Amino acid sequence: MIDLRKVEKSFSHDLAELWTVTYEEAYKEEHTAENIHAYCAENYTVDAAMDALTNPDIVCKVAFDNHAPVGFYLIKHSECPVPLDGGSSELKQIYILADQYGSGVGKLLFDDALCCVQEAGRSWIWLSVSDRNLRAQSFYRKLGFSSLGEGPVFEIGSDRLTSTIMAREI
Repeated sequence: MIDLRKVEKSFSHDLAELWTVTYEEAYKEEHTAENIHAYCAENYTVDAAMDALTNPDIVCKVAFDNHAPVGFYLIKHSECPVPLDGGSSELKQIYILADQYGSGVGKLLFDDALCCVQEAGRSWIWLSVSDRNLRAQSFYRKLGFSSLGEGPVFEIGSDRLTSTIMAREI
């Protein structure tokens, strides 16, 4: 049975590890090992996890299966760069372990993230997704997201990826 829990700063080491493993698994076919390692070493540190877990505008929930973390999401209560009719929150990240793909854990995390955004009084959830990440784009379209326009450029080591901003009204 999957148990979802909001995690606090005491989970920062575990979050940094989960960030790295899920990112590596999600992108091992898209980027070189060197680029993935460089990105994770810069962005998924214990300090970065501590910063996220102590930021009052960020909510992190982790999915546990038999007490082992198998996925997570981060919601940041911040407005979309594309104007929307109502307040919005960003789905910064939602990742699960590769052996959980197709298990329903991603959908469970997403449904909980929607509740988190609703509880914050926001009308929209938005995200930026790499234009090369077709699996994620398909997942978000199935969940009712629409493309709004060009997003930021993601730098993964020496790779530069364009992205698209997607949003869904709640």
